[in-house]
Amino acid sequence: MSKHRIYIDTNVLTNYFTKQKADVQCLDYLFSKVRKEILFTSSLAIVQTVSVLQTKKKGRKAFTRTQAVGSGEKIYAKFSVIDLSAIDVKKSFQYFNEDVEDNVHYVLSKKLKCGIIITNNTSDFADFGNMIALSPQNIANIRKIIK
Repeated sequence: MSKHRIYIDTNVLTNYFTKQKADVQCLDYLFSKVRKEILFTSSLAIVQTVSVLQTKKKGRKAFTRTQAVGSGEKIYAKFSVIDLSAIDVKKSFQYFNEDVEDNVHYVLSKKLKCGIIITNNTSDFADFGNMIALSPQNIANIRKIIK
């Protein structure tokens, strides 16, 4: 059982619901090893995930409203969810990472005292030295840390 608080980025959630193998394996592993109380995401990530799922992408049909809502409900069932506030957005403007959205995810993860973020864009979090950014493809390291 992990003592680490873990934040899950939007791209991992989206890939999980679109059945990307590494993301499915990673989240299924976390669901089996980690209590909901230390597995986090945000209301921002949920809205972003549902929005992407409802958009037609390369060879993939857009999710229906029912499918998108079902995906959102599954997130609420498996994760502790932090709400995004105006203060969080304003605080994210203080960081100089190019991607302001990633700054918001970072602010939320730190507010939750998460030391790990699971993301497909680990380089986006390289500027945040006190955060371990792991890719779902790096399941071996995730297993070592989570135990």
